[in-house]
Amino acid sequence: MKILITGSAGFIGSNLKDLLEKVGIETISYDIRDNPKDDVKDFDRLRSKIKNIGGVIHLAAVSRVKVAQENPLECVQTNIGGTVNILDAARQEIANGKHPWIIFGSSREVYGEPKILPVTEDFPRNAINIYGISKVTGEDLCKMYSEHYKLKTRVLRFSNVYTGLKDQLDRVIPKFILQALKDEDLVINGTGEELFDFTYINDTIQGIDACVQEVLKSDISFEHFNISSGIPVTLRELAELIIKKTESNSHIKFTKSRSYDVNKFYADPIKSKKSLGIFPKILIDGGIELAIKELKKIK
Repeated sequence: MKILITGSAGFIGSNLKDLLEKVGIETISYDIRDNPKDDVKDFDRLRSKIKNIGGVIHLAAVSRVKVAQENPLECVQTNIGGTVNILDAARQEIANGKHPWIIFGSSREVYGEPKILPVTEDFPRNAINIYGISKVTGEDLCKMYSEHYKLKTRVLRFSNVYTGLKDQLDRVIPKFILQALKDEDLVINGTGEELFDFTYINDTIQGIDACVQEVLKSDISFEHFNISSGIPVTLRELAELIIKKTESNSHIKFTKSRSYDVNKFYADPIKSKKSLGIFPKILIDGGIELAIKELKKIK
């Protein structure tokens, strides 16, 4: 079986590629960071890549809320345009007698600011930023293509995935760790009571791998899953934990929150536990220790 991974050079994609190849699955990389021609906005190129593959794990996106908010056109063209390109290229393969499946990498941002916590997959989606809207639209496209074109699709809603060196170093966990290692202030956008569940990269890619196995065995055309630890921590608690584990002299400071940021979210991962058989193995305490160990190399 061959699997096309879009966004294969990203920190989720690159780790996933390593895992799948270890278990004997051949992967095809597709990422503009490795090859400028591998753009998800290029339908004809995608069409040529999707021929003779078993399925697609679609991770390519403008993936940062802040970047998407500042570049809405690029976000919509990449996240929505790229997703419909993937889906329609796969649809054309079905017309040729083949049956590729699609796993779409979505986000907890689709839920926006939920009124009740924890959040299950059937909660209302109410995105409050451009990135979240682009993911809601991608999810709806997946469902429509499943219903109308017999394309098997899965939606995975990731929640604050993190790691060490392979992460984007200006994201909250690696940024706080690097600042703490230098005894710099840790600045929180908000009050510190913002609440999230963080998911270590290993648990995330194990969830994707489990979804690959599920989609191969199941006759269900469309499903969606939360991929998360389900264990909330406030940003203040996160900062304090990092300061403690790095034995830092850093202080926590606060600045104004951004209007397009979600302030509280954590998921109920019971559906992914039951259907995919996955359980978080690396909780926040152990994950922070692993990330610190890696990031000390570039202190």
